[in-house]
Amino acid sequence: MTGSGGVALATPPAMQRDAATWYGYLLLAFFTFLLNIQGNILPFLQRELAIGYGTAALHASAIAVGMIVTGLTGERLIARLGQGRALAVGGLGAALGAFFLCIAPAAWASIGACLLLGLAGSLIPSVVPAMLAGIHGRNRDRALAELSAACYVFAVTAPLAVGASLALGLGWRGAVLCGIAIGLAILAIGRRAELPPLPSVAAAKGRLPATYWAYWCLLALVVAIEFCVLLWAPAFLERVVGLPPATAASTAAVFALAMLAGRLAGSALVGRWPPAVLFAGSLLLTLLGFLLYWGGGSPWLAVPGLAVIGLGVALLYPLSLGLALEVAGPLAAAASARFMFAVGLAILTAPFLLGAVADRVGLATAHLVIPALTVVALAGLVAARALERRSAAR
Repeated sequence: MTGSGGVALATPPAMQRDAATWYGYLLLAFFTFLLNIQGNILPFLQRELAIGYGTAALHASAIAVGMIVTGLTGERLIARLGQGRALAVGGLGAALGAFFLCIAPAAWASIGACLLLGLAGSLIPSVVPAMLAGIHGRNRDRALAELSAACYVFAVTAPLAVGASLALGLGWRGAVLCGIAIGLAILAIGRRAELPPLPSVAAAKGRLPATYWAYWCLLALVVAIEFCVLLWAPAFLERVVGLPPATAASTAAVFALAMLAGRLAGSALVGRWPPAVLFAGSLLLTLLGFLLYWGGGSPWLAVPGLAVIGLGVALLYPLSLGLALEVAGPLAAAASARFMFAVGLAILTAPFLLGAVADRVGLATAHLVIPALTVVALAGLVAARALERRSAAR
């Protein structure tokens, strides 16, 4: 296994997955399902509520605002509730927000439901990464890769569930309600898991290092790329590529399937290649996929291009997460709580920016936001690595 600088490390002991590990995997996967299904239902909300691209993007922005608030205040709430209750509140609150989304009569109500979804649901990823790092120690990177893969098993089902629900005449709401039922089942079963104590943020002295904040910025950039694709791919496939609405919603699952395949395959690569090398290669693959997706002009090129984008984006989040946790050292719990601020900031700005630009110049041209973010992320990686080498030399 290698560290962030490619230095060889001793092979870690065999990884044991206990009930708490599976509970963390599945509960965060449920939250991922609710996040990913947003892109598939946005075109239908636009029609039902008669709103434009910018207003539709406010739904993602509302989720992001909730994440930012939790990222700023979540540590205290988690300390007060305890780890188990925080996860339960997060799961129940996310389910309630999704239910309110289904019954919202106007845009203000659906945006408010998304705010609740982000506010409560982001308690889950505020706890789970640090919890897994504490459980698995030197197997942390593998646990985080498996967590990401589990999330994308659920992510794949989001567009497929919408397509199936539409085909059965249940509308998009049927898929959301089915996801809520699965989430409640996970919460009911997970109550019996014995969760390890989460390290106290107050117990760790000092500030997070500058290298952490460099990787934090990188994390925000890759989340922005991922969510721009997730939220706007169904609309792009329908309105630019020309697929029927139901087909576009289902075909968007190609991105999630490729993400899943990339994370499953990537878990075998983590430890064999330096994370920075894998990260740079993933960004270049993302750019290649975008050229096919955006410039192909037909489903025969756009859909494979979307798959290549998924393969490229697949490892970006777990790699940046692992790099940030590694440089955070004993401040991993504080670092984990701060991740939600980065994720929320990315979701707040990037998809809304793409939607606002689309209202002015069209959805196709607006998609150039995606390669621009990718190039900035590549430059950010170079800057973060230089800062890490400078810190190591001191």
